[in-house]
Amino acid sequence: MQDHSTNERYRELARKQLLGTISPDEAAELAGWLAHDDGQQLEVPAGIAESRDVHEKQLLGAIEQRIGWKRSARIRTLRLTAAAAAIVLAIALGWWMVKPSPSAPPAASIAVNKQDGSPGGNRAVLMLGNGQRIVLDSAANGTLFSQGGIQAVKLDSGSLAYNMGGTGEEIQMHTLSTPVGGQFRITLSDGTAIWLNAASSLKFPSSFTGGERSVEITGEAYFEVAKNKAMPFKVLFNGNAVEVLGTHFNIMAYPDETKSKVTLLEGSVAVSNPSGRQLLRPGMQALVGNTITTGPANVEEAVAWKNGLFIFDNEDIHSIMRKLARWYDVKPAYADAMQGVTFSGTVSRYGNVSDVLEMLEMTESVRFELQGATIRVRR
Repeated sequence: MQDHSTNERYRELARKQLLGTISPDEAAELAGWLAHDDGQQLEVPAGIAESRDVHEKQLLGAIEQRIGWKRSARIRTLRLTAAAAAIVLAIALGWWMVKPSPSAPPAASIAVNKQDGSPGGNRAVLMLGNGQRIVLDSAANGTLFSQGGIQAVKLDSGSLAYNMGGTGEEIQMHTLSTPVGGQFRITLSDGTAIWLNAASSLKFPSSFTGGERSVEITGEAYFEVAKNKAMPFKVLFNGNAVEVLGTHFNIMAYPDETKSKVTLLEGSVAVSNPSGRQLLRPGMQALVGNTITTGPANVEEAVAWKNGLFIFDNEDIHSIMRKLARWYDVKPAYADAMQGVTFSGTVSRYGNVSDVLEMLEMTESVRFELQGATIRVRR
């Protein structure tokens, strides 16, 4: 394991690589460090299990071991040139490249107060139909309760599963809720997997009967719906509905956002509200308000939260701050008007809030002061 000064050295080299200020000697130094084989058997972190190349997995595993991060970005096909390797390291460390809006005037960057905000984690509360309340983050692993033919089992610190054990007593409606700074995964009795983002809730039956499977959400959730042609799946949110047989999709429906978003990754869904009904194909997104409009989606941005990342795609500063508020339990306060200030970039959700703010400040278009749970934003 590298010592702190060594880690900081390679963090600095990663930052230079992203900013385009790295020298040839420094690029070679970084590439050499990445390519160093210490003879140890490397374990591949779960966050990069989908990397396509075995050597890339080993490289990213080495970065994880040497720097000590628990999560890393999902990396697609890469070539291990000095520049590419530096970018991989930068993403794994949470460094990013940000682009300010062309209309945003420059401002002097200031240091963030190190009274820092910690990232969120796997926290949720399960409310049963009889009013019983189970705090999942403090509950022990194992069976939480049995009701007739249904068992609810806590599998690990961020996962809950409902298992069918036959027919049983009357079906109950349950509610899973995450607080600000929380997230959780649940597998319903039909095998559908759902990830809840921070400040969100899922209302669902303990088991499904009849000709339809119906659940209701607030906030944001990612769905991998178990296929069952005889029993279509429906998600209700803010007076809207998504109908599906079996597919993967994300719904963002926070009350403080002007429009909800439905993003389809796989399969097909129909989005409907009183204004009409729209079909989505993979890679499309529906913006849902009084009407429904559809278009191409940035799928990676839409599901970044599930993969442990913030990805901003020419995103308004107010929208970015709302995301930070939900995950870090902080409150933004704007000292200046921020119209037209947007950013693009990627950063880990598992660093402190100052990590995100410092990267935003690298653009020299905004400044931040972190005062307790308040982030003051100014030009």
